[in-house]
Amino acid sequence: MRLFIRTEASTQIGLGHFMRCFAIAEEARAQGIEVTFLLNELGEAAMARLEEIGAKGVRIDGPLGSAADFMAIADLDLTRKDWLLIDSYAATEDYIALQSQAVRVAVLDDLNVLERFDCDLLINPAQSAKPADYERKTRARLRLGPDYALIRKEFTEAFPDSADAPFVTIMFGGSDPAQLTSRCVEGIYGNIESVHVRAVAGPANVHTDDLTKLEQKLEHYRLYASPPSVARVLAGSALVITAAGGSVGEVAAMGLPALVLVVYDNQAAALKACPYPVIDARGGLPNDLGAQVKALLDDPARLAEIARIAHAVVDGEGPRRIVEALRHV
Repeated sequence: MRLFIRTEASTQIGLGHFMRCFAIAEEARAQGIEVTFLLNELGEAAMARLEEIGAKGVRIDGPLGSAADFMAIADLDLTRKDWLLIDSYAATEDYIALQSQAVRVAVLDDLNVLERFDCDLLINPAQSAKPADYERKTRARLRLGPDYALIRKEFTEAFPDSADAPFVTIMFGGSDPAQLTSRCVEGIYGNIESVHVRAVAGPANVHTDDLTKLEQKLEHYRLYASPPSVARVLAGSALVITAAGGSVGEVAAMGLPALVLVVYDNQAAALKACPYPVIDARGGLPNDLGAQVKALLDDPARLAEIARIAHAVVDGEGPRRIVEALRHV
């Protein structure tokens, strides 16, 4: 059995899809399974991650569904012993069905907008995902809900306590194209003068220089640009501010409290089902964001309860469960 992962990663679209697939790849490699990513762009950040776990990367010179895409996948000589994991909003019903004719196909879904899913395994780790959502759309085996949250191994490790003063950590994915990190830092800084602020900039973030300049302006602020371990930076946070998406599960797996912002329409499901307090920021950051953060920090009992509830939802074993499903479907 080999695992091929068709997804996207770039400065423009970010690394979100790549990183959640990486959680599965990491576990598959730990179990001795050969893994190859099929990407539209083989950037340094993605390749460094693949080298860490001994996975391969193949660049496909065309978008998903293009002739170049089909030709590149055909050249791989996939068989029914192999798996093709598809994680892309560009995947159509016909694309999935055509790939399923030659190889076992797993689909990672979080929007449920397709009319049918002609695949062998369907994964949706959202807390709101239910079998009834897919009842008339697929005969695939379903792996739904936070038991299948895509948590990388680093977020299940224990780290020593930080020697820093109480701190808030802000992170908005690998690229943060909307430049929310700096806006959020400046939006809360004046409200929490006794608390330090950490910002995490991912490897595809093109605003790192601006975030670095803030270190000269703000005394209790520190930037962590492409840290070797995001989990180590997060460890000990009094509060994590992040966007809805995979990072929510990562923070929950670490047992940390968080405030979650919905910043894109494809994150809207978090407004109804999220283990953390959620703010709808699709129209921009709220003017009272700093006051909301301060209210949370001033209530340690509430923060502890928020963290407890979230950790009970996400245990960090999702990738292992998914790889076991790949082995036995």
